[in-house]
Amino acid sequence: MYLMQTYYSVTDFLDQGGMVLYMIFAIAVLLWLLIIERFIFLYFFAYKDRDELIYSWKDFSCHKDRSRIRELYKDTYEQKLFINFSLIKVFVAIAPLLGLFGTVYGMMEIFDVIAQNGTGDAKAMANGISMATLPTMSGMAVAITGLFFQHRIKEIADKQVVDFNERLKETI
Repeated sequence: MYLMQTYYSVTDFLDQGGMVLYMIFAIAVLLWLLIIERFIFLYFFAYKDRDELIYSWKDFSCHKDRSRIRELYKDTYEQKLFINFSLIKVFVAIAPLLGLFGTVYGMMEIFDVIAQNGTGDAKAMANGISMATLPTMSGMAVAITGLFFQHRIKEIADKQVVDFNERLKETI
């Protein structure tokens, strides 16, 4: 029963913000799925790729082009760590822009109500105001939280790249 109550509360909130709030919600869900996926990969699976590359590096450690091969291995590992990172950055950038679009759309609703009913219909104007402010607030909230975790993912991945490079140098 509590699950249905939560569902209705969320849909009521989304309805107040209009279609733009649904788009922000969809972007937030996708953003968080990508963030969670990156954290799971970085904490639980990246070391396996690192160890495999280091193990195969041992075959090339005495090769005449070992510096080029080491750079190739470093780039390969870095690409694995930063998969979908640019998509996270795009979603973080799009969220406040959609919020701004929601503001403009809500203001158009308010002006439409004023044009049809004058300024006497306070309830209709309040609906337009909530349609203008909720997407802005939601877009900013998604962007700020996404930005925090985006930087955290970058820090972790950069540290792992440095650690990987040091391990490659140690195996020479």
